[in-house]
Amino acid sequence: MKKFVYTLLALTIGLTSCSKWTETESNAEDFERAALEDLKNKRDAAKWLAEAERTEENKKALEAYWAQLREYKQKAWINTGEAGGQVPMVYFWFDGPTWQPVKGIARGWLQAVPDSVVAISIWGGTNMRPETLTPNHKKDIEIFHKKGSSILMCWQTPGVGLGLPATKDGKTSGYQNFHNKYPYPANYDQWPAIYARELARYIIAMDFDGYDVDWETCGDHGAVTKEGTPLMISDNNYENIAKFVKEMAKYFGPVGTDHAVKTQAEREANLKALFDASTAGYHPKEKKYIDEFKPYLPANYLTKRYYFCADVPCGVAPIFGSNSQTPILSGNAFAIYFDKHFMQDYPHDGVNLSGYQPPMLGGPYYNSTSANYQAGNFRVMIGKGKAVRDKQVWGLGAYHGQSDYAVTNESDAFFKKYLQDNNITRKYLHYAWTREAIRIANPRPDYSGYKEMEPTIILP
Repeated sequence: MKKFVYTLLALTIGLTSCSKWTETESNAEDFERAALEDLKNKRDAAKWLAEAERTEENKKALEAYWAQLREYKQKAWINTGEAGGQVPMVYFWFDGPTWQPVKGIARGWLQAVPDSVVAISIWGGTNMRPETLTPNHKKDIEIFHKKGSSILMCWQTPGVGLGLPATKDGKTSGYQNFHNKYPYPANYDQWPAIYARELARYIIAMDFDGYDVDWETCGDHGAVTKEGTPLMISDNNYENIAKFVKEMAKYFGPVGTDHAVKTQAEREANLKALFDASTAGYHPKEKKYIDEFKPYLPANYLTKRYYFCADVPCGVAPIFGSNSQTPILSGNAFAIYFDKHFMQDYPHDGVNLSGYQPPMLGGPYYNSTSANYQAGNFRVMIGKGKAVRDKQVWGLGAYHGQSDYAVTNESDAFFKKYLQDNNITRKYLHYAWTREAIRIANPRPDYSGYKEMEPTIILP
């Protein structure tokens, strides 16, 4: 095995401020020396570094850098603005099937996502179970967490059972399994709370970090029916989605006097009860998931910070609060339950401040403006970066964010022209639109020592 020597990295880390957006590549010129000898033979140019091949110097340097990242990213989750030291949120909806951590293809690794990305949602779920996560998946989660990044799950949430994994034998989908265990109409009234608990158990056992509710009355889920789309039913002021949110908020989301869960002790008690089949009010068949997932609980699951977010493009139910352009004070309906709102203002060259689509839930500190990369609409990210810079909103994101991986300063004609028109000579090897928007939103004071690098992927 080759020995890897890191000399300048530790010094670089020591001199780097995390008051601005941070990227591994910009701090780690020495990663070039860490490339494996057979790098040129790989299908992808990333640096592939096996855990067993890492030197103590490398480990210490990276741990120091990751600690900086963690400290920085925690400031993106607060909702105080500059007064409390908040920094902007960067967020991806990340296509579930794309998450394929295979050696040689960096695009499928979460580790290849720019280090400035605070959180991703695995869009559409994975249909994996905790026991089917490969060593590469587990290592990818581990390193992503060490960088201070969070993994949420997300999908359109009109019905119950969606996104849950198939049975162990693979013969029954998670959706059908839920409906088999809790048939309609006998369990209809309990559906929202049971679904929230089953979903929370699954997310926790996967070592993920929370859930993003994509609640779309304008979505493509078909006709609204009590059996098919119960969380969309408007009865009693949308009580079903309210029940779901209130139950999920017991386990995920903010803790404090102005929130649904008042103390950390209360949160820990809720999480402990979640995996106790004898808890009062639970359906007897919840024991099945409890028994299946309990062996995979992270060691820190009682004290771990789990996030609860939303992206609501239309038809706002009262439980999500009202649109607001003002900072949050106590008693705000959105802030009671949620950490962040990810706007679906995709067409806007900047942030949507008015119109039919909810411009904001909870106010600017809680919100991220976003682009639709799946539709090829990358160019609006520049305007969105400017909106964050101007503090109209405190974050930016992208639907199918992984689609930007292949975009370089040379591969996209529009991006190339943008650089020329603005006399920008900076080189981008991956995620060009995203990273330029990040640079605009909160730039480094000095780019003179910057060197664009391929991502480093640490293998099991």
